[in-house]
Amino acid sequence: MASSMSSLATSAVAGARGAMKARGIHCSMPGRFARRFSNVFVAGRPALKLYPELSIAALKNRTDKGLILWYELRAHNSTGSHSPGEQWSSGRVLLTEDSHSSLASTFGYSIPTLYRLLKLGNGKYWVIYRCLGFRILYLYGLGRVAKSLQVQTLSRPVQVEGKELKGRQSKRAWLYASFFKPEGCKSKPISRDSLADATGIQRRQQRRYEKVARVRRVANFAVWQNQAGVIVPLVQQVAGKSRQYDKPRRLGNTYYSRAKQANRGMAKRVAPMRSLQRDEARSLRRFFTSAKSLLQCSKRAEESYLLVDNRERIIKGRMEWGLIYA
Repeated sequence: MASSMSSLATSAVAGARGAMKARGIHCSMPGRFARRFSNVFVAGRPALKLYPELSIAALKNRTDKGLILWYELRAHNSTGSHSPGEQWSSGRVLLTEDSHSSLASTFGYSIPTLYRLLKLGNGKYWVIYRCLGFRILYLYGLGRVAKSLQVQTLSRPVQVEGKELKGRQSKRAWLYASFFKPEGCKSKPISRDSLADATGIQRRQQRRYEKVARVRRVANFAVWQNQAGVIVPLVQQVAGKSRQYDKPRRLGNTYYSRAKQANRGMAKRVAPMRSLQRDEARSLRRFFTSAKSLLQCSKRAEESYLLVDNRERIIKGRMEWGLIYA
């Protein structure tokens, strides 16, 4: 596949040289210009780097189809070089019938779907223009895509294996799952309603995506310290048909993604202004994982919770949060 794309690029450059020479225009194209269109694809499906803020913004704006293709095009960098002339993901792609077939087979799209996605993302994730009679796709960089989605600050991205993204539902599920922290990171409880407000995905669809992306859910329980200094469960009354029942108070679940942490890369160069984390920081905080963060917080809710040490929990290994009043 790479050799066919290389020969195609060489013939395209040769044709462009001949056309310009026939018009009396002198043009000396360097050899690396031809390499911009060669060796575009690598074997298999490489890992994709997903940015949580971009994924959530695209889901809310319903432009996630173009963003997924943009992720896939960025992942297929042939050389890994920082030089724009040798890194096609920040350069240009020659669009022909052969290249469309290669793109469709590599990313698992049909030819009509690929044409529709290229038209849908034109001007937002890339731009398609004509040069010397050829259609060329110029892939936008990270900062420009963040600006088009009105995202000013990016957090650490996550890395997902390309083989995991098969089918429309699977790709949307992994965009949704990128909102959660990977395994081993500290995460706080969040309710289904808060997830719907943050991601634009409703409760029933959340469960479907979590099953596809294998998101791990952890239950959280509220406890409090009585006058004797003993930690006891925080009980709430639930109305039944004939009487009321006392049940331990449940908090929102904690979610962990199967993705892995990736390097920040160019994400730290995006101008800091506002992000998902900063939006949450502007509101009153309710959950704290350490006493130090609780003492340093100047804006906390009247009813806050502090993560109980595992040695002091009522049930060892269960996630318990101690109630603290302001």
